[in-house]
Parts: sequence; structure tokens; C-alpha cells
Amino acid sequence: MFQQGASSTPSAPADEVNPSGVSHWFSEHASLLASHGAQILGIVIGMVLLRKLVVKAIYRTVHHANQVAESRAGQMLLGSGLLADERRRQRTSAMGSVLRSLASAVIFCVGTLMVISALQISVTPILASVSVVGAALGFGARDMVSDFLAGVFMILEDQYGIGDTIDTGQATGTVQEVGLRITKVRDIDGVIWYVRNGAIDRIGNKSQGWNRAVVDVPVAYTEDVGRVHEIMTATAEELYDDEKWRGKFMAEKPRVVGIESLDADLMIIRIQAQTAPQKSVDVARELRARLKKALDEAGIVVAAVKTSN
Repeated sequence: MFQQGASSTPSAPADEVNPSGVSHWFSEHASLLASHGAQILGIVIGMVLLRKLVVKAIYRTVHHANQVAESRAGQMLLGSGLLADERRRQRTSAMGSVLRSLASAVIFCVGTLMVISALQISVTPILASVSVVGAALGFGARDMVSDFLAGVFMILEDQYGIGDTIDTGQATGTVQEVGLRITKVRDIDGVIWYVRNGAIDRIGNKSQGWNRAVVDVPVAYTEDVGRVHEIMTATAEELYDDEKWRGKFMAEKPRVVGIESLDADLMIIRIQAQTAPQKSVDVARELRARLKKALDEAGIVVAAVKTSN
């Protein structure tokens, strides 16, 4: 009878066997939150304030670095003021964006780990999982990471900027846009080339500092070298002194180097001019036109250069 009474008693549901279990879990963690709430709140507020201070410091540092680069670059920032401003704006934006993102990631990651530690949760498994995921992502996106890092250093070192004429080995032309992953280059035919920053092994920048215009003049072998030299020098100095063209030259005057080569029928006399960045082609064309006119007026015979078939 006793056993039948015991067996007829309905069993309590699982969540009613120990109704204090769930409440105990909540009470335990509620007390943890209450005891460490001020600490967690302080960590969060500290993260926000620290990020604001760091972002402000980054902005000031980047702005100051660009001002220093401007004062040192001189004529290395070329073209019109609008072009130089756009180049400076792109550098400032890219540098600031990278540094702000990196600083924010570091601050929030460290802050999150501090909050987790305050809740008395072991961070070792979390760090292990993040390391594994990070290694997998890094291996799968190694090309993108390489492009990104190369773009960061190109911008920080000011290897080139918008408006520069560069030779990347893969494409030669004028830089249209500098990104952290890709550089856009427009070639002489108007084609836009998208060049991955990580794939650029070398860069030839034709727009920094100064350029050189080189003009070779072939004259008949029988002409008087001294007379030709005199005419070419006077013509080059006339172009140098022209107010319209003076801004395209550097401080050094053009000079006749001398005879570059000799043949049975002709001799080639070379003249060089140090020009402002990206002005060498214009100067060379104008110099050729003026030299032809001066030599024709002086009766100097310009010889035809033989070409091999």
C-alpha cells in the first residue's frame, strides 16, 4: 500500500524540482554585475574618452605632418593649387582613416577583454579562437593584406600622389587616384589602369623635384660647330628669359652639351634644360620649334637622320 501510494504520486517537472536553480544563477550574476558594475561602466567610459583623445591627436599629427611635407616639398607638389590641394586631401584622408581605424580597433579590443575579465570569464579560449580565425583570414586574404600594407606605406612616404606621372612597371601614366588597395593610372591613350599596390615592385616618379628636357639637333657634317653652338645657346637662353616660359624652368639655364655623335654625313649636337616637374615635354617641343627657325634663318643645314629598315 505504501509503495502504491508512492508510485501514484506524479513526478514534478524538471524545472520545478529545483526552482531555485535558475534564480540562483541570476542572483549570482546579478550580484557580480552589481559588484563590478562601476568597474565595467568605468571601462566603457574610458574606452570612449580614450578613443576621442586619440582620434583628435591623430588628426593634429597628420595635419602637422602634411604642413611639414608641404614646406619641404617645394616644387614637388606640382600643378595648380587645386591639384596640390586634392593630393594633400587624399593623403590626409587616407592616413587619418588608417590610423583612426587601427587605434579604434586596439582600444575596443582591449576594453572588451577588460570587461570580460571583470565578469570573471576566462579570456584564454576567446584569444585562442580569435587567433585561429585571424590566421585563417590572414592566409586567405594575404594578397589583400599585402595591397593594404603597401598602400599605407606608399601614402605615408609620399612616393607619389594624384597628378604625378609614374612608371609602375605595369602601367605608365598620370595618377588619377591613390587608394589603400589600388592605384588608378591613366596612360597616354586615356586608358585607366587599376594597379594593385602590393604588385608594384618599383616606381619611377617623373613629377618629383625636376625633369630634364633633352633635344638632339642633327646638322650637316660640314657645318661650323662653334657657330651652331652659338646659335643654339642664344636660342635656348631666349626661351629661358621669356616671361611666358620662365616658370617652366628651374634656376639653371639651358646649356649645349656638345656633339653627341658623329657620322659621315651629320653630327648630332645635344642641348639640355632642367625644367619644372611635368614641363619637360612642353619645353622640348618649344625649343625644337625655335631652334629650327633660328637655324633656318642662319642658313644652317639640318641633316636627315638615317634609320635602319
